[in-house]
Amino acid sequence: MRTTSFTIFNQLTRSLGNNLRILSRLNNILSTGKKINNPSDDATGMMKAMDYKVSINEIEQYKRNIDEANARLSFADTTMSSVTNLLIRAREMTVQGSTDSLSLQDRTAMSQEVAELRDELLSLSNGKFRNKYIYSGFKTDTPAYDASFAYQGDAGEVNVMIDHNATMAINIPGDQVFSSGGTTFMRTLDDLYNALTNPASTSADIALFIDDIDNALDRVANVRADIGARLNHLDDRRISLEDRDISLKTYLSETVDTDFAETISEISKTELALQSLRQSGAEILSQSLLSFLR
Repeated sequence: MRTTSFTIFNQLTRSLGNNLRILSRLNNILSTGKKINNPSDDATGMMKAMDYKVSINEIEQYKRNIDEANARLSFADTTMSSVTNLLIRAREMTVQGSTDSLSLQDRTAMSQEVAELRDELLSLSNGKFRNKYIYSGFKTDTPAYDASFAYQGDAGEVNVMIDHNATMAINIPGDQVFSSGGTTFMRTLDDLYNALTNPASTSADIALFIDDIDNALDRVANVRADIGARLNHLDDRRISLEDRDISLKTYLSETVDTDFAETISEISKTELALQSLRQSGAEILSQSLLSFLR
């Protein structure tokens, strides 16, 4: 009888220990809000969670890169809008200057505004974003153009990762932006300035610059179209990343987050089991003691 009671008591003790460990784990799950707090809780689940977190972190970096690309390209588009306005004004003045009715004094006054437009173009070509020259290729510490309108940058394109195995150039080298037919816009306006101030220049000489300015406007329009296409692609890519981010975070939550209702229910069941085990243990001890006294 004593051997049987001793065996039952050992089984009871093991059951109490197991249920206490289960209760402790459930309380830990409830307090942390996570059903996986240690590898021993669910090794497979923890590996999945780690994979999800790595993917989520990658997506967050891609989105930051997209935001940076968007900011840089939007800045460049704003610059191109200003360049367009300057060239349109230069064209208007060229058309006016090509008429025979203007006096030399009128042309001289007009040339001063052309000089201002030329200088504004040079300033725009040396624009900075986050204190870096954006039209100098990789040579972001060097102005794109010097005072003689010579290109000082290189052909480097700064690429960033916007998704897995997907990159995008976030700059356009200045020699692809501010020149047409091998001549910079600034040089064209400088030559126009010289023609306007030269008494020997005829209206036909001035009129020759209209085609040059039209070519410059076409070039700027193409650049803006390219920038617009890149911005649209960035928007589409960001939407795709947001969708994947939501899905991965949902999978991660399903893997590691606590179902509070279910956990509370399991705690209640485990506490009831412990209560029953304690009662059973008390009865077994009482019966064993009586048997021993007899």
